[in-house]
Amino acid sequence: MKVALIQLPLQSHDYIYSLENIPLAAGYLKSYASARNAPADIIICPQDIANLGGDAAVLRWVEHVRPDMVGFSCYLWNVQRTLHLCSLIRQRLEDCLIVLGGPEVTTDNDFLASHDCFHFGVVGEGEETFVELIRSVMDGQRDFPGVKGLIVRRDSKVHFSGRRGRMKDLDAIPSPYLKGFIGPSLNRSMLMETVRGCPMRCTYCYYHKSSPHVRAFAIERINEEFTRARDGRLDEVTIIDPCFARRPDLDSLLAAIAPVRSGRLRFSCELNAEDLTPAIVDDLVRAGLAHVEIGLQSTNEKALRTIGRRFMRDDFIRGVKMLRSKGVRVVTDIMAGLPGDTLDDVKRSIDFVLTEDLCDDLSLYPLSILPGTLLRRQVRHLGINHQCEPPYLVTQTSDMGCEDIREAFRYAEDATGRDFFPVELPRTDSSKVHGHGTIIHRIVIDGKDDGPDVSPDEIGQALCIKIYSHDFISAQESLKERVQALLAKNPFTLVSWVMPEEAYRGSETIEGLSCLCSKVVHPSDREYMATFTPERSCRLFLEGRTTSGGVIYTQVPIHPDASRPIWAGLPVDAVPEEELLHKERMERLLGFKPDIRYHDLEDTSPDVLDDLLSSRYIKA
Repeated sequence: MKVALIQLPLQSHDYIYSLENIPLAAGYLKSYASARNAPADIIICPQDIANLGGDAAVLRWVEHVRPDMVGFSCYLWNVQRTLHLCSLIRQRLEDCLIVLGGPEVTTDNDFLASHDCFHFGVVGEGEETFVELIRSVMDGQRDFPGVKGLIVRRDSKVHFSGRRGRMKDLDAIPSPYLKGFIGPSLNRSMLMETVRGCPMRCTYCYYHKSSPHVRAFAIERINEEFTRARDGRLDEVTIIDPCFARRPDLDSLLAAIAPVRSGRLRFSCELNAEDLTPAIVDDLVRAGLAHVEIGLQSTNEKALRTIGRRFMRDDFIRGVKMLRSKGVRVVTDIMAGLPGDTLDDVKRSIDFVLTEDLCDDLSLYPLSILPGTLLRRQVRHLGINHQCEPPYLVTQTSDMGCEDIREAFRYAEDATGRDFFPVELPRTDSSKVHGHGTIIHRIVIDGKDDGPDVSPDEIGQALCIKIYSHDFISAQESLKERVQALLAKNPFTLVSWVMPEEAYRGSETIEGLSCLCSKVVHPSDREYMATFTPERSCRLFLEGRTTSGGVIYTQVPIHPDASRPIWAGLPVDAVPEEELLHKERMERLLGFKPDIRYHDLEDTSPDVLDDLLSSRYIKA
């Protein structure tokens, strides 16, 4: 039996998030199945295809492998795209069983249940369920395999086979890193669990529901994984435990890690500031802690009681200040839209963090009403409205409406001087022209070269279409058929159009682009509280020049909204007069006086992308 496992990344126009995607869950499944001699050849989708490729590239890989079963790891950021691919796989490979796993698979996820493109869903911890499912299918039980922990689709209905107990010994799952089944991310980092389970009972979180008791992987195993990371000359290990400072025998683990790591290797984690003591902080720093994320969420006692969290003000302040005094970078999280919080409460939480100097970076997150959580079951009682599709963002509570939540983000941005929904500038330049085995991230239309046709399965998860012609309207008809053919096979590919300012023709240009863009409502378009336009799946940038020849990029919304500012990027060495000249040009082009927020253009794309991505030049 041949099984293919796939984990799609969080998409971004600049491919940065794609570099971080590691199929850790798939690695666990393969490791456990191998240890249990499951009768299956398990193949994990290569990183360059899963992480960088568009829909057609992933589908081509599946068709090439021709698995008897394909499994997808489903998360908030990839489940909609995953379901799209599942529907195509069912059409192309009729006998292939499709299995979904991950936190999106719950018994109350109506969004998931409304799709009929999968056969089984694995609820909760998946290793034992996965192996039993393989054995049952091999025994001919394809419809109701009699395996606990499964959602089974049959006759347009969803059935649940009953809950499965948690694994008692996590070390029964061999390390997929030490087995060589998975490796570091494309940006040379490693994800690691040291425990499963969470002692917290936050009502908005699903993790403790699937794994309520803390179980630890053996220190010797973690020590070997850190050794593998050091010997591989990796820069960072990210520990994904929800409350790292609550791990049993934490002091022994940190003492084991400290002598293994070199000066180069650092690690990051999440923890609660209230759990810290001077001794724990010293041990963390000796072991290489460089970056920590701390969930404050709110300082409002009413909201905290509603979501099942604690907050001890003095202990929180002391814990954060101890970390920062040792050189550890602290990101402090606050949530907007918690039940019981008003707009003023969110502002007070932001002011508390900034006034007390309790972060290197403040992060403000919109609340998501996740399937499987206690909060999802309480929404009617608490007066909460939320999106029915991922990312399930809250749109109204008894105390805050959409505009209040938007205002919370505006307040945080003004207070911190940073964007919480930053515009990702696409990779507009590349020295590499199309090469064998690379993903195309950029198509240049210049009216000069006419290279070979671009195949849909070469397109990446994000595509920049750069037009040098000053007459886009004329070029549009010749492009229409080719571009639509590419995007029809890659409806979830993020698209950035870049054209000269002189080519922009107002509504004519916008209407032309709208016809060429995918009709899929992408999850990235649902962040209604974004400062700039929330439409992120299809974007337009105008390319202009400074008086000294530098490049200026201006994002023009596909559907303009006068209540939101416009993003523009200037060279870091641009003089102040350039902003005035640019504003005058934009006012003439757009027909109104826009509120433009200027940003410095900096190239932060890792060099590794130059070897993985390529361009194609075609003639308009």
